Amino acid sequence: MVRSEASAPGSVPELLRAMVASDPGRPRLTWYGREGERVELSARTLENWVAKSANLLMEEFDAGPGTRIAVRLPAHWRTATWLLATWTVGGCAVVPADASATASTTASGPAPGPVPDVVVTADPGAALATGVDPASVVAVALPALATSYGGALPAGALDGAAEVRLRGDVVGPVVRPVPGDEAIVVTCADAVTYGDLLPAAQAAAREAGWPPRVRLLTAAGPDQALAGLLAPLVLDGSVVLHDPALDAGTLARVAVQERTTA
Repeated sequence: MVRSEASAPGSVPELLRAMVASDPGRPRLTWYGREGERVELSARTLENWVAKSANLLMEEFDAGPGTRIAVRLPAHWRTATWLLATWTVGGCAVVPADASATASTTASGPAPGPVPDVVVTADPGAALATGVDPASVVAVALPALATSYGGALPAGALDGAAEVRLRGDVVGPVVRPVPGDEAIVVTCADAVTYGDLLPAAQAAAREAGWPPRVRLLTAAGPDQALAGLLAPLVLDGSVVLHDPALDAGTLARVAVQERTTA
């Protein structure tokens, strides 16, 4: 099933459900790390990770419309699941500009504006150094299939890798955002509202000239989530996400192996 723009889902949860209904086993997110790691998530597996992450946000932080969730992570498959989970609960993803261009694996620098309610980061120590309350920190492990953070956690911080696995596979009751609620704020840029979130992704896909079921090879970080994550998905496509440090030869091999089309 190839979705036309006229029949496109109106929300991220609807988009995820449509992907599962269309073809639950088709890869939708594939990630290549700098150490040769490869993780592939089918539509159903992606929806499952998003549901677990969304349930954690609601159960631990009462997240919903208006909750500011700072996603301080690099280009990574876990970053995609946390962004989609934020939009599933109706929160506002607050991300640093140029996160995808940095060689850092933490992207943990502070951002101007209101203090976030939740900070999802691979470097909880750096987050605390900026004055973040430890009780608002979710520590994310970047090794491909880590089942725990693996390092010393500040008192009160949550081990995201361990905790997510304990959450339900179906998203609990949520408060739906209204069109004017903020969906994502990139440092030094205007907020994108929920009313504009998927239309902006559709516009990015049109501008890029991608065909339906595009398979995009990208190093997009959270600051480029509309074009690098949502746009391919609204075209009933998929994303092959890679660490920005991968060299040209490796990327050429990945493009052939994964049969990317853009």
